[in-house]
Amino acid sequence: MNEHELREAAGRELQAFVQWSVSQELADIPGSARKKAVMIMADDLAAMLSAEQEPQVIAAHAGLVKRGPAGRASLFRNGRPQLSMAQAAMGNALAASWNELDEGYRKAVCHAGLYTLPVLFAIAESEHIATSEVIRAGVLAYETTARFAKTWSFPALKIHPHALFCAVGATASIGFLRRLPADIMLAALSNAATLGVVGPYSQAIRGALVRNTWAAAGISNGFHAIEWAQAGIAGLAQTPHDVYFETLGSDADPASLTEGLGQEWAVASGYHKINACCQYAHSAIEAMQQIVHEQPDLLGGADVQRIRIKTHRLGLTLNDYQPTTTLGAKFSLPHALATSLVHGHGGAAAFDSKALQDERVKRLRAHVDMSLVVQELPWPQDRPAYLTVVRKDGREHTAVCLSARGGPDLPFDDEELWEKIRGLSQATMPGLLPAMRRLHACVAETAQHGDLERPWGQWVDVFFSNRPIEQNLG
Repeated sequence: MNEHELREAAGRELQAFVQWSVSQELADIPGSARKKAVMIMADDLAAMLSAEQEPQVIAAHAGLVKRGPAGRASLFRNGRPQLSMAQAAMGNALAASWNELDEGYRKAVCHAGLYTLPVLFAIAESEHIATSEVIRAGVLAYETTARFAKTWSFPALKIHPHALFCAVGATASIGFLRRLPADIMLAALSNAATLGVVGPYSQAIRGALVRNTWAAAGISNGFHAIEWAQAGIAGLAQTPHDVYFETLGSDADPASLTEGLGQEWAVASGYHKINACCQYAHSAIEAMQQIVHEQPDLLGGADVQRIRIKTHRLGLTLNDYQPTTTLGAKFSLPHALATSLVHGHGGAAAFDSKALQDERVKRLRAHVDMSLVVQELPWPQDRPAYLTVVRKDGREHTAVCLSARGGPDLPFDDEELWEKIRGLSQATMPGLLPAMRRLHACVAETAQHGDLERPWGQWVDVFFSNRPIEQNLG
């Protein structure tokens, strides 16, 4: 297929995808996909709360509240400030991105939930939209974002996916929630493809905290993409291809826009995180935990002389040996290995400012040798870790993790995820866990349960309440 044919195919496939997607109802989505969507919602809400005490998030949220205007959308933090839809969504997207604890998509490089859910929640709460509509729009917006990322993929990461696809995800959420017709959705998505942020992937590795703003920045552009499309201002069906392939040099596989529609749902290929860092380092952390489990006297790292890691291509990009911010630590494989050896885990405390300055971690980071795996493996074993820990007396201990837990091939069980969500949400939103568990149970059974017809804002009230659910719902 020559470049002209490829461009025309991309336009046709995008048109076909949009025609299909706007016709989908919640009942058309399998119960397993609906259930996974609710878990993604709960997980990303908890990720937002995980960052509420970070000083930069506190300051950013305070600025939003001070500037206003007041509205009917909740900022998910202590005190539950009420802001306009756009302001609340931006504040929540900033927080969700902060600790690397949000869900991501495993078959392409993007965090579809991060780009879609904050604005979805804000609009639904403000406009008293039914929870069933939130779940439907969430699944379809996730599908759209993930298919964009699969269709136009970048072998060499230059622009971070948070920057590249943030406006697309936000636009899809707004459009599906408001049930825009196919022609307006196509125009809006074409607009959104041109409104991404120029956010270099290198900023994450170098610890530039601006990276945590990119998902938030896409929200205002999402609203604009919709408004302009409704006014007759639009790109072309081929515009996303012009942006990603012709301008930015992506690969292109237009068939990915429509392949398996209605059979393979993107939410089913989402991954969840227990480790508070870039997913490219998770297999290395799991290999380190395996060694520490087998050699518990190594915990703390005092007896370790050197750490050698053979990792995948994406893992090799995490090469900052002296990160200066918590974000830099989350995108540093030397830090991930050192801190998981010192602390025995990869949770939030292993990547906070205290861990960043821990002398034991600093010493070990300097003694990590990184190299590329001899042979790259196909998905889902495309992000492996071959780890060797060398003691001061020369003895070596090895471990291999071919695929980190949390993805569709090795998922966490529901109770592990609920426990993570409970731990992150209990202090500020004590009702989040019981409310989302209840929705998780009923959405799998039917698309017409009474709880799903309640306004989303009613569930947000429950999230912030200490009272039993029934007392809140009446």
